[in-house]
Amino acid sequence: MRHIRHAALLAALTLAAPPLARACDPEEMSRQLTIVCRGAFDPAAAWVGTLRDRATAAERGAIDAALRNAEEACDSGDPTAGARESVRLARLAGRIEARLGEAAPIWPDRLATR
Repeated sequence: MRHIRHAALLAALTLAAPPLARACDPEEMSRQLTIVCRGAFDPAAAWVGTLRDRATAAERGAIDAALRNAEEACDSGDPTAGARESVRLARLAGRIEARLGEAAPIWPDRLATR
């Protein structure tokens, strides 16, 4: 019986709390997720952007689609989808560089070896 009273008291206190005390601010959470997403997406987009003019038509189409998908994912606060598209962009940029036979990668500061 004592546990029931404690549970009822806890439920009443939870319901009496102000809305922001019960849950995080969804707007702020979305803003922070967008920042995380952009942290992965922006460098990959910049890298592939330097190669876009040397890409084939099919590669440019893939670049455009990945950029659109990542932009939408980041803007909607979905860092997982944004990061996934960022990886696709980075892979595509690597393939373009390899096909072109670049002696040194365009983005050497991101290829740290340890």
